[in-house]
Amino acid sequence: MRIKLVSVMIILLSMVSLFAEPQGESPYAPSVRYWSNEQDPTLASQPTIPLRSEPKLLVLLYHNVVFGRTGNVYNRDLYNFENDLLFVKRNFTLTNFKQLLTNSDDTKTDKAIITFDDGDLSLYAIVFPLFKAYELEATIFLVPSYIGEVGYMSWDQVREMSDYRTGDGRKLFYFESHSQTHRMMGDLGEEEIRWELQQSKQIIEKEVGEPVTILALPFGSGAGDERIISAAYDLGYQAIRTSKPEAPLLTKINPWMIGAMNVENYSSDVLVQNVLTLMGKRK
Repeated sequence: MRIKLVSVMIILLSMVSLFAEPQGESPYAPSVRYWSNEQDPTLASQPTIPLRSEPKLLVLLYHNVVFGRTGNVYNRDLYNFENDLLFVKRNFTLTNFKQLLTNSDDTKTDKAIITFDDGDLSLYAIVFPLFKAYELEATIFLVPSYIGEVGYMSWDQVREMSDYRTGDGRKLFYFESHSQTHRMMGDLGEEEIRWELQQSKQIIEKEVGEPVTILALPFGSGAGDERIISAAYDLGYQAIRTSKPEAPLLTKINPWMIGAMNVENYSSDVLVQNVLTLMGKRK
């Protein structure tokens, strides 16, 4: 009996040792760095973007970015996400909605805007350091009622991203409205629509200290709805981003119906083919 008891104790101690938090670096789990502290020359380079006689606009819509593979259709794993960025940098001039609407960039290249919906915590933990390293712009559509909840950014984190500037003073992160509570806008009455747009705009402007002028429709619901467009216009919005996949000519953009291609959980090769098809460069 004593021998059996000693054996059980040895097994239990071994299990405790195995699952205990390691002191220092574990020989069984070497440290993992998901991207180098030094810039990747392929992402950091400034490629010559092809000129177009009739340039178009591509808006990419992401939700979350994760380190590993995932079954969630809205999650984009970091490996494929970085390859997405390489493709976009080589073929598009990155811009933002404010610059787009003021026509301050008249170069003859296809333009792209990278957007994220909802305000997931991964935007601060993964996207923020990555986009800072390579000076990439992003527009993030927030749902104020989500901010501070588990899995979402805090207002302090939002402000830190919004206040960030590159060495030459360029702003990289723009925060806009994704409604107040993320309801299907097309199903709401006029008073509810106005409240969703007004409340979210006021809160975000108060927290980040900058004008909110772009609305992204939750689920793409209500695209083209005159009630939503009228309320947005009255409240000082200048454009609405939908979820309709399209790439219009820069000279024919309807600011109240700007489409976007939702990027799902597939390989970057599939994204490239989807973009080429959307741009009319592949049938």
